[in-house]
Amino acid sequence: MGFLDFFKRNKKSETERVKTSKPSPEQSLFAEAVLEIISPTAEQFGFVRHRTKIEKYLTTITFRKDNQYIKISGSTFPMDYPSSYNIILGVGDSEDFLEWDWNSVALWRLKAKIDSTAKAMEYEFPLGKNVRQSISNANEELLKYAHTFLNGNLSVFYEARSEQNKDREPYKIHTPDKNGKYTTTDEPTSVGHRATRIKNRAIHIGLMKRGIVQA
Repeated sequence: MGFLDFFKRNKKSETERVKTSKPSPEQSLFAEAVLEIISPTAEQFGFVRHRTKIEKYLTTITFRKDNQYIKISGSTFPMDYPSSYNIILGVGDSEDFLEWDWNSVALWRLKAKIDSTAKAMEYEFPLGKNVRQSISNANEELLKYAHTFLNGNLSVFYEARSEQNKDREPYKIHTPDKNGKYTTTDEPTSVGHRATRIKNRAIHIGLMKRGIVQA
């Protein structure tokens, strides 16, 4: 059974788009396992398949529920060695990199926040007989560490995202002039996101001081 069989057996959502481009056997197995194992979990909490993109070295599968999303991304690009995959949780735009890179956190960050003794990092990209076992483990951790997010309670998610972004600098744009001399400016979208995160963090600290919320 392959990932194409999954789409034959499961009706697409109204917003779902599927794109494949000569996926490698490794990416095909990975995508199949994600669709078979994580899809039911996401759907259980009201998320629907939104985007599925399977290429030679990269698979990205996104589920959405209103403004929330779950994105599973696995890369086997040789330049990305060692190969890995992540479960990414976000609120907002899930397609524009400059948006989702700021509006999301990886599941392992929630894991680290909730259990400081746990080993929290990207998942090693699985091969062969290890694929389903790895995805099943990731699915269990999604249920364990992101249960509040799945249920629409975003407080822990917002705290983790704020901690992640509080010291981040905006992306830089290097632009040559007519003489070939480069100037460096801040990328506008990430400047806006950084300012918003700083403002939200200040509000949160103020609420903490008043005893309204916890750290």
